[in-house]
Amino acid sequence: MTSTAWNRLSLNAAEGSLITAIRECMVRSPRQLNNAFEADAELLDLGAGGLLALTVDTLNDGAELATATTPYAKGWLTTTVSVSDLAAVAADPVAVLVSCSLRRDRWTLEDAREFGRGASEAAERYGCHVVGGDTNWANEESFTSCALGTLRRGSVLSRLGARPGDALYVTGPVGAGNAVGFRTLALGGTAAGDPWLPEARVAAGDPLRRYARACIDTSDGLLSAAVSLAELNGLGVEVVLHDEVYAPIASAVAEAARLPRWCSAAAEWGEFELLYAIDPADAERCSRAMSERGLQPAHVGQFVAGPELLLIDESGQRRDLRTLLPRMRALDPAGSLLADLRALLTGGS
Repeated sequence: MTSTAWNRLSLNAAEGSLITAIRECMVRSPRQLNNAFEADAELLDLGAGGLLALTVDTLNDGAELATATTPYAKGWLTTTVSVSDLAAVAADPVAVLVSCSLRRDRWTLEDAREFGRGASEAAERYGCHVVGGDTNWANEESFTSCALGTLRRGSVLSRLGARPGDALYVTGPVGAGNAVGFRTLALGGTAAGDPWLPEARVAAGDPLRRYARACIDTSDGLLSAAVSLAELNGLGVEVVLHDEVYAPIASAVAEAARLPRWCSAAAEWGEFELLYAIDPADAERCSRAMSERGLQPAHVGQFVAGPELLLIDESGQRRDLRTLLPRMRALDPAGSLLADLRALLTGGS
C-alpha cells in the first residue's frame, strides 16, 4: 500500500482518486514530514524555525452546514473544522484565516457581524485569533478556514503508529454532530434553544503528546475515523460502543426517531472529538490527564492484528463495517433520509 493509495474503505473512491491525481502533478516540499492521508494537518519542518502544522477545510451549503443553523454557528463551525485538525496532531493553534462565499440575497450586515463574532469567539476559545481572509459574492454559499499551529520538536503525532493490542479512546461523548444534522434534515428542523457549537479538543494536546501513538479527529464520524486509523496502520479494529459513550443529544434524537444509537456514530456529521490509539498500560494515566483538562475520555475499542473491521453496538450485535459504512454513505442527506435509514436497518447490515 502506498501513502497516496485511495482504494480504502476509509476514503470515498471518487474523492480519493481526485486527490491522488492532483498530488501527482505537484512537487513535494522537502520540508514536509507526512505523506498524503497520514495526518489531519500537513506537517512541515522549518529547521531553526521549528515545526509548523497547517490545514484548510471548506464547508459547502446544504448537508455540510446542516449542523450550523445560524450565522454565529456557521462562523464558529468554520473556525472549528480547521482547528480540530491541528488538535489531532497536538499542535498549538496560532492563527486562522477565513474565506467566505456569500449570496447577496441571503446575507445582511447583521448576519455578517454574527458570523464574524462566531468565528472569532471560537478562535479565542482555542487560544488564537482570526487574522484575515477573503470574502466574495457567489451563487452558492461556502466557508473556508485555514489554520496554522506550531509543534514541539520530537513530539510529532499523526495517524500512523498504532499497534495490535492498542486501546482505542475518544476524548468525549460521540454522536452529537450526526444527531444535530439528522434532526435538521430528517426531523423537521432545529429544536428551540442555543445552536450546537462543537469544540476542537485543543485541550488534549499535552496528554496526547505524552501518551498517544496515533490520532485522528472524528469530523467524519467516529466509525469512519476508526476505520481510517486501522487501514492506515495495516490493522483491524473492533469498535465497542456502550450507551454511556453517546452525547445526550444523540441518545435523545435516537429515541425520538426510534433508531439505534450506533447510527449517530456511523454517519459523517462528526462531533470533533479526537480518536486516539494508546498502549493499554498508559490508558489510565492519559485519561486522568484528560479529565484534569475538562475532557471525558472513553474507551471505545481496540486494534487487532487481523483484517476485521467490526462494530459491536450497544445491544452487543457485531456489525461488519466493510458492509455498513458504504451503505450509510450511499444515503442521500437531502432525500428521504429517515425512511432510507429505516430501510437500510430493516435490510440488515
